[in-house]
Amino acid sequence: MIKLALTGIFTLFIAGKSIGQQIQLLNQNDPVTHAAIRINTFSNSSETYVTDEAGLANINLTPPFVVTTTHLNYETRVDTVYQQGELQWQLTPKENSLEEVVITGQFQPQSAKHSVYNVRVLNKNRLEAQAAQTLPEVLASELNFRFQRDNAVGSSNASLQGLSGQNIKVLVDGVPLIGRSGMSNEIDLSQININSIEKVEIVEGPMAVNYGADALAGVINIITKQPDAKKWSLNLSLQEETAGKEYQLFDKGIHNTSLLASYILNSSWSFQTESRYQKFGGWGGTGRDKLWYPKTQFFQSGLIRFSKKNLNIHYRLDYLNETIENQGQPEPVTDQDDPYAFDKNYLTSRWMHQIQAEYTLGQGSIQTVVSYSDYDRLTHRFKSYLIPGVANVTTSDGQDSIAFNSFFFRHTLDDVIQWTIGRSEWHTQLGVDAVFESAQGTTLNDGEKHMNNLGFFASTEIVLASHIKVRPGIRFTYNSVFNTNPSASINLKYDLTNHSQLRLSYGRGFRAPSLRELYHEFVDSNHNILGNPDLKPEHSNNINGDFNHEIASTAWSFSIKGFYNDIHNRITYFTPEGANQATTYTNLLRYKTLGSSGFVNYKNASVNAKLGFSYIGQYHSFSSNASTFDIPQFLYSPEFIANVQFGIFNTGINLASFYKFTGASKQYRAITQTDGSTTPELRQLNGFHFWDLTLSKKFFQSLSFSLGAKNLLNVTSVSNNGNTTGAHASSDAGETSISYGRSYFIKLNYNISN
Repeated sequence: MIKLALTGIFTLFIAGKSIGQQIQLLNQNDPVTHAAIRINTFSNSSETYVTDEAGLANINLTPPFVVTTTHLNYETRVDTVYQQGELQWQLTPKENSLEEVVITGQFQPQSAKHSVYNVRVLNKNRLEAQAAQTLPEVLASELNFRFQRDNAVGSSNASLQGLSGQNIKVLVDGVPLIGRSGMSNEIDLSQININSIEKVEIVEGPMAVNYGADALAGVINIITKQPDAKKWSLNLSLQEETAGKEYQLFDKGIHNTSLLASYILNSSWSFQTESRYQKFGGWGGTGRDKLWYPKTQFFQSGLIRFSKKNLNIHYRLDYLNETIENQGQPEPVTDQDDPYAFDKNYLTSRWMHQIQAEYTLGQGSIQTVVSYSDYDRLTHRFKSYLIPGVANVTTSDGQDSIAFNSFFFRHTLDDVIQWTIGRSEWHTQLGVDAVFESAQGTTLNDGEKHMNNLGFFASTEIVLASHIKVRPGIRFTYNSVFNTNPSASINLKYDLTNHSQLRLSYGRGFRAPSLRELYHEFVDSNHNILGNPDLKPEHSNNINGDFNHEIASTAWSFSIKGFYNDIHNRITYFTPEGANQATTYTNLLRYKTLGSSGFVNYKNASVNAKLGFSYIGQYHSFSSNASTFDIPQFLYSPEFIANVQFGIFNTGINLASFYKFTGASKQYRAITQTDGSTTPELRQLNGFHFWDLTLSKKFFQSLSFSLGAKNLLNVTSVSNNGNTTGAHASSDAGETSISYGRSYFIKLNYNISN
């Protein structure tokens, strides 16, 4: 009997210890995840816990004890707990715009203010305020970004710091995006579902050590939305927009429908799916032959996440289906013929599978990413009859195709190895990644092609005296086609005060030519582009520096930045003088950009304003005797932005204004004279202004409504004396198409959750 009683008492004691204390942290009704809870008992013992996706932490200590909660985005809270039970505590958000948490290039997530890199963040509020239909719309209103459009295939090309999109690494949750297209071998950012984006992190400057090739100009890391803390949620978004003055329901204009649903089964399993359909009816031109081709896009994504203790693993699928319609003019017919035209459809599909796993250790974490991507683009040419009931007929020519398949693997030890020497702390990252790429199709010469890259990289972040960080790094790469050189970098961050930071960086980059640049052949009525198997790899030296300062006890802050990029053997395209000459890829002897930019920011509870200015110069050595010509070393172009988000008093109405001036873009081109000599000729794309305006209001915590106007200054095209010849013909020689003019939109967003 006594033995049974003792067993019962012991069982109750063990049960009481296992239940412990439960604390939930909230911001109003939303849980605060990944907050640190430190417990200090009166017997001088301590333990640290981290809140889960529901904001919960189970404390395995018996009160009384002192609880200190910390989080990058919330004020620190200190409480004393005397009795056991379940507690809910509210945390107060910090009013500090520089405390945005970033992950790109970091060992562990940390605030942008403390990162050794200067990371620009475009969060969800920023994306929604502009009501943009595509990611290029958002980036085009940011400093140092410029876009050009290939009207012949409907794609858009980006540049950053004066470097083209072939030097910009585009990531989705840290996974490289494939499907480079167009003349400049770039990722078409309009083929990314903007509705699935939680935020965009941009690192300007060389990131070749962290992310390998294509990262000479910088990295755009697209962070996708995750299931929120609700049991389930459903979000429906509808947006209707004119294209200039053109609009017709289900036809002309832009029509966008999106549905996002998420479900949290329990503390371990969560699910999410999203569908989006967008139709653009085309714009301009004469008759069927549009200046801006009609485009239809369908996006589908799915996410399954599992979390248990120190393990977090998820699988994500992204699918794109795009159709661009190139409608020809009616052909001459006789009385015995049915009216017809020759049309082309550019058909694109992309599947992207990724599995990511993170295991948190006592210090640091182990991360593994595996991804497989399949990108296909088909040109379908057919005879389209212009009367009802007559089927289209596929022609025997013009059925071009190209497909890229890529397997990506990355494994890192993030801050697992740490040590202390005197007052300095050393944090390390060790990693290996690999890309196995293949390409096939009718537009590749000599059949299927392959290229493999294997990289080993390491970096150490050294914290000296708590206000100095130094981060050297190096990458060794094996390429199956080209000999490679190591890529090295060093970053310095110096906290002059609690409100001032200085950053300096140097990077050495390497980029091998892509399969597209080596072997792609694109010949039709609008293009005549041939790959060049004799291309050489690019090598670069890059220097960046920036200074950031918050004016104490005010809502003001400012920053200034400077950069210098020097690329040897830069790969670009070359069109010889004369008729019917093929454009091909070639190596420039030297290409350099030099520039500076500055921002002034003001942010409080109701106003978020930013003014910015940049001045970027470009120089390229187009021939071996270029130095003998009397031309400037650099040709400069300015940019200016003025962006404001403003809550109109206590009405609940928010006003957002986004303005940007893009200065003239200039470059010299070598012209061959009749006597065989070469002379330089200045080509210029004139400057232009863009201004978007949006009004939005939220009703009943579930319904939000937006309306506004884009391109208020009604810019459609600008003069370009370098557009008369090139890789594809222009129907409006001497003019470059910029936009479809002033447009108006209305957007409804409905969200329910439980």
